[in-house]
Amino acid sequence: MRASLLAALFLTSACTTIVVRPGPRRAPESEKHDVDGAIVLNGERTRVTWSDGDSFDFKSGRYEGQGTRLVGFNTLEAYGPVHRWGGWTREELYEIAKSGSTLAASQEWECTTQGEPDAYGRLLVDCPKLAREMALAGVGLAYAVRGRPPRLVLDAMHQAQKARRGMWAKGVPDTILTALHSRDEDKEGKYPTAANRVLNTQTGETVLRKHLDNYALCEEVCDGDSCMVYVPYELRYHDQPPCLVGHSPSEN
Repeated sequence: MRASLLAALFLTSACTTIVVRPGPRRAPESEKHDVDGAIVLNGERTRVTWSDGDSFDFKSGRYEGQGTRLVGFNTLEAYGPVHRWGGWTREELYEIAKSGSTLAASQEWECTTQGEPDAYGRLLVDCPKLAREMALAGVGLAYAVRGRPPRLVLDAMHQAQKARRGMWAKGVPDTILTALHSRDEDKEGKYPTAANRVLNTQTGETVLRKHLDNYALCEEVCDGDSCMVYVPYELRYHDQPPCLVGHSPSEN
């Protein structure tokens, strides 16, 4: 495990909260943490660039140029400091999230795909050994949208929790908020409610919390034991708002 990850595991700091700050900015080159690597996909070695611990872009092969979403596990969002719970600050959890791409690129993993996309059009890819290693290091979460996650990944997450590795170094919350959606994202009025996704840290199962709230840009939303900063998808990677690119938030 790289020194930057080890340092992130043992930092201590007071909790902070987010307030809204107007005006978008583009993230500087120094903020990028993409890491080049390779996988063996359906038996063929393929060059990739890891953007975080659970997604990459193909740089060669049949799917060159296409983005992905790995199944069976999840990592904390690495587009900015958006997660917070317990004794962790957002910045500390962001360092752990960013370290996922380095760990993922450290080996050439055996992966498979059936060619199916997720809701965002990203190719769904299964890398079982990577999923287990990410969970074992405390960098990944056993994660299932429907049903339960793979048993090996869930057991690895429980081992990391018991050993207080990675994101579990300051304790294990009962739940973690992993995705936020504002009611006003539905511009065409197709859906009566919006929904946030919440992970059970013991079972790896997720549930949708339906709501009618409109969130402000950079608003911090809490659910149970954890909080997350709201940034709509279109601003997460381009023209990022100040709360994602180095502005220290004010404290309430």
